[in-house]
Amino acid sequence: MVATITIGAGALLLSIAGAGMAQSSGCGRSPPQRVGRSTTVNTDFRGISRKYIIRVPPGYSQDEAAPIVFSFHGWGSSAAFNEGYMGFNQVADSFGHIMVYVEGMSDYGRGVNNGWQSFNAVGSTTTLSGAPECTARTTGYCYQSCDSRRQGCGKCDWTSCADDGQYVNDILDSLEASYCLDKTRYYATGYSNGGMMAFEIGMAVLERFAALVPGGGQPFVGHNDPPPTRQGGAISVMDLHGTTDRTCPGNSTTSSDGWNYEPIDNVLKVWAAANGCSNTGALKKYDTAEDGKTQLWCVSFGDCPSGVDIVRCSYNLGHHWLGYNSNGGTGARLAFEFFRSHRKVTVAEAGLDTPEVQQTVDRVLKELYPFGQNVSKANSDAIIAKAVERL
Repeated sequence: MVATITIGAGALLLSIAGAGMAQSSGCGRSPPQRVGRSTTVNTDFRGISRKYIIRVPPGYSQDEAAPIVFSFHGWGSSAAFNEGYMGFNQVADSFGHIMVYVEGMSDYGRGVNNGWQSFNAVGSTTTLSGAPECTARTTGYCYQSCDSRRQGCGKCDWTSCADDGQYVNDILDSLEASYCLDKTRYYATGYSNGGMMAFEIGMAVLERFAALVPGGGQPFVGHNDPPPTRQGGAISVMDLHGTTDRTCPGNSTTSSDGWNYEPIDNVLKVWAAANGCSNTGALKKYDTAEDGKTQLWCVSFGDCPSGVDIVRCSYNLGHHWLGYNSNGGTGARLAFEFFRSHRKVTVAEAGLDTPEVQQTVDRVLKELYPFGQNVSKANSDAIIAKAVERL
């Protein structure tokens, strides 16, 4: 089934009118898509043709607010592939969650989609001075949306420059006007470039989302920025990484194809600090119902405010989602266990609007990057060695 809608400013007014309410303005309205099935929705996003797949659970009621989960595919993939790969539909149907599978833009080589779909996320189109995001032997991909910028494409840029955070924002505005949604229970997940996009949601659309489950993707070196929680509220995170992943390695920096990713422990320490957690370097076992499956184990970072968790999970696979291509698989069950345990925690509830939170963020960043984020470890070690020689 295929539907076509226009999203943007018109829907925004409807969502603002319902601000402050847990339920969206679409409560009481008949759903525009049939329940119990997946529908492709073609959209006009500010003059650009884009699409997503929405799956409304069989038990959806226009009088009962439903949670919603956004899922993002990997580089060069599609919404349709992601729907099968992540395995969410069975679990989402059983728990009454609406699923939205967003398709990225592909304007590499020409201005129309050509199979190189991607998401603009956490450093994928903003090469910094010195190009810390990739190695000297690596060259990125120059998408037209990036090439048209005044600065053009950077050496390490490799995705579309579309404003994907705003696209998700606009999709939510449209869905809130059409469906009965629980505005305290919006979630995001994805794998690889889609995992990066889940982190981007926590940066660009933080105020609307309660929790993230990124898989096999994280910010690039130089882009481990704290989410703006003091403005948008807390957001819980459960990161999933295969222990033998060499495409987006969790424990090291440089990937097998020459991209430099921030070690995931560094990322989660910064996100823990921004979420008001103390003792961000302290790890504790985080129990789940899926422990031991594919050698899965999870730990939490720091002592966090009530209702907030920053978690890292590892399992014995390479660059693959846990339980991939299995409807209701291990990764899907794990993600939904996490989602269902978290609602949106406000700035006041988490105690984030205090000087101590910013001080903790500053301290963690200084400990991780004494000479700045875009100074490589090798250069950092060299600076320290020279300083020692002068003593």
